[in-house]
Amino acid sequence: MKWFRFSLLILAATIIGSSDLMNYISVTERFIKPNLLLMLLVYFAISCETYDAIICSFAIGFAADITTTLIGPYFLSYGIIGTALTFIRQVIILKKTAQQAFAILLTGLVTQLLAIILMKFKISTVTNAGFFITFAMSMYSGILWFMLKVPVVGLGKWLGVGVHRFGMRMEERM
Repeated sequence: MKWFRFSLLILAATIIGSSDLMNYISVTERFIKPNLLLMLLVYFAISCETYDAIICSFAIGFAADITTTLIGPYFLSYGIIGTALTFIRQVIILKKTAQQAFAILLTGLVTQLLAIILMKFKISTVTNAGFFITFAMSMYSGILWFMLKVPVVGLGKWLGVGVHRFGMRMEERM
């Protein structure tokens, strides 16, 4: 993994995700927008080596925290759920685009639920978006994954995803 390139990608996704540019592709009068960081979380969790995927999950969670008022809930929820998805990927292979889109939907729901629980520890009155907004955002992100998968996989190759950190993998040596 090329970490400097990864940090540039996450910075760009954070800036695009929190800018007014996302309002142009929002749907309904509630401004439901896709979550770019959520899509990147699922991609890196299912594509990277375990060690790299855990680091990526926590880094993406920190980027999600920067765009909110509290620091910590998304860092922990994205990190924990991304790590869990990394280990689930060793049992359930998520190669098809539809499976990955469904993983984005479920990951979005679970990370938001965990973030809300963690926010309750910090402040007593949490204004959350509600289940419908969370479900719609996760669904929109999953649907948009069908269009963004090819560019994201290309960016992953640019970042060195799938390349073992100490050279070739054992299977490639034989």
